[in-house]
Amino acid sequence: MDVADDRKAVPSSEIDQRTKLRKRCELATVLNFLSVFEPLLKSKMKVTAEDIEMAIIEPNDLLAKLHVMLLKGIPPVSKTLDRTDAWVTALCKKLTDWWPWVADGDLPLTENKGKEISKYKELEPTTRLVVLKALCEIRLKQGDAVSYINSTMKTGSEVSTFRKKKICGDERGTLYWLDGNDSIGYRLYKEVRGFESKQNDKGKGFLPVIDVQWETLATSLEEFREVVVEFSSSKIMMEVVLLKSTEERKGSKTTKTKEAILSGFQFYGLTRTCRTRTAVCYTYDEYDKRISEAISVHQRQPKKRKMAKEREDVKS
Repeated sequence: MDVADDRKAVPSSEIDQRTKLRKRCELATVLNFLSVFEPLLKSKMKVTAEDIEMAIIEPNDLLAKLHVMLLKGIPPVSKTLDRTDAWVTALCKKLTDWWPWVADGDLPLTENKGKEISKYKELEPTTRLVVLKALCEIRLKQGDAVSYINSTMKTGSEVSTFRKKKICGDERGTLYWLDGNDSIGYRLYKEVRGFESKQNDKGKGFLPVIDVQWETLATSLEEFREVVVEFSSSKIMMEVVLLKSTEERKGSKTTKTKEAILSGFQFYGLTRTCRTRTAVCYTYDEYDKRISEAISVHQRQPKKRKMAKEREDVKS
């Protein structure tokens, strides 16, 4: 269904909330995680990105099922997890233990004798999104996630299966990302980075701060076509590359068009740069870094096994 049709079907307040969510890179992170790790999560929920957006805006059974599915993979698992709304209390416990490692700022939800259930429903949708993104990152840190990456790559899968690369970028800090699959849908994102100077806590000197603006450019075939029209008059080489890749495949069916766009854009992908980061950052690149860390664990394991075998040979 096109966005124009969506707007006829839902109240304007929900459209406003959806717009706010689509300006957050945490949404792209959640959608990517649910898509890439679907086999690990053993999810049988065939939901679209729009379904997930609406569940975050108006908490429903889908949102509960998503949280329960993720919580069941983070030991120790609560025995009461499947009871109505009990997952909120279990969520609070996990967030209390993990929040400093997966998120920034104050913890928005804590266990409070059952009051946390009603408080969760009163949170702003963007805050519920941040909480869900944090839960995805906690799930990513579990041992079976690393093992899943390990076993998948042994079958010949490429690193790009897990690590999403930007499709292109420029020196001014503008990046483009394309992500998704047939089930959850395909989306084109634009990320604009700027740098500001912020005075340190002691009032002496200034520290560089990354300012990130995130935009969801396209979520449907019609919106992809609008991007083509917009870029057709562009003189920026990066946008011309996007235009060329999109136009070459515009005549296919909806799903195949998006698949072709995905593969075509990845052909023009640029290599990433190395830079110093803070412990926690809400950019899509930072989530990609966490995937890379999990992959590096896999890549080190064969070397460790080889060294262990060599030691055993020396002893014998």
